[in-house]
Amino acid sequence: MNSLNFRRCLHNSAVTFRGRFPYYNPHKPLTDPVKQDPEYFEKAARLLPMGEFYDNYIDQLGKLYYEKVSYERDAHLKIDDNLVADQVKFGLPDIDRSAPRFPYKNVDMLNNAPESVKRIFSVELGARKDLSTAWKQTLIESVSHHSLDKSSTEMRIAWLTAMIRHYSLLVSDISKWTTKKPTFLTHRIWLYVNHRRKLLRLLREQNNESFERVIKALKIAYHVQKQPEHVKTRKAWAEHQLRLRVEEEKEKRLTALHQSYLENRDKKVQKLDKRMEELNEETKKVQGRIKQIQTIEGVVDPKDKYEPSLITELTEYTIHRQLFYHPKPTMKHYD
Repeated sequence: MNSLNFRRCLHNSAVTFRGRFPYYNPHKPLTDPVKQDPEYFEKAARLLPMGEFYDNYIDQLGKLYYEKVSYERDAHLKIDDNLVADQVKFGLPDIDRSAPRFPYKNVDMLNNAPESVKRIFSVELGARKDLSTAWKQTLIESVSHHSLDKSSTEMRIAWLTAMIRHYSLLVSDISKWTTKKPTFLTHRIWLYVNHRRKLLRLLREQNNESFERVIKALKIAYHVQKQPEHVKTRKAWAEHQLRLRVEEEKEKRLTALHQSYLENRDKKVQKLDKRMEELNEETKKVQGRIKQIQTIEGVVDPKDKYEPSLITELTEYTIHRQLFYHPKPTMKHYD
């Protein structure tokens, strides 16, 4: 009784009263096909409005980061197969439900059997396992080398793709009638996705042509995941996006300034050219007036110009040499 009265007088939170923190699941299901683009949140960060104060901009970057983190787990399971946009067929091939099930596919007696017998052994009246086997076989045949191919990398990638899409369809069906997440399926999908990504990496290193063929036939995408040491925290991610935004704004302003400089330069050059033509015309008029004045005053414009002597006169050179040059007595005189 005393403890109850003490609790009534002392108001504590659930953390201090129960000794634990309330559970919060940050992960959300990805339902918007636009957000399955790996660069979606980086592009959205560059489109955020920047006002005079950066506090609101930083808060919006933080919200984008938390939204990005909340969709990462679900995007890791769906974006490679485009399962966000295809919520009906989940990338599974169309199967002829009237065809025989896989164990009876090569039985010749069913070819001449009545329609009622064929329907009994068809995929339509089989179990879910028969339908999933038909899906796997169809995807494997689209990329396998031959009918006996059971261990190639292409065959294993097709098998993993069929299992991923089949389990994703089961998870979608289960989520319609219960809110509990089927972890026994999602955990397998996670393992299959990582293993298929590893096989795709090996196939791309070994045979790029086969890699492109498998990607095109199975309609899957290959995204290189970042290493844990390269994953940015909220602060580093926000700083990186802010730095990119500043560089982008700087380039925009420099481009606009350069464009305005070119436009002003063209206008200025036109004005300068026009002014130079006017000055040249005035100069010609002044020079013509000066010539008229010189003609009236009798000033003749000399046309002959004095040219310096390029070859020295030999006679003057000899006379000066005889007068001013006295050779030594030992030197021979040839004059």
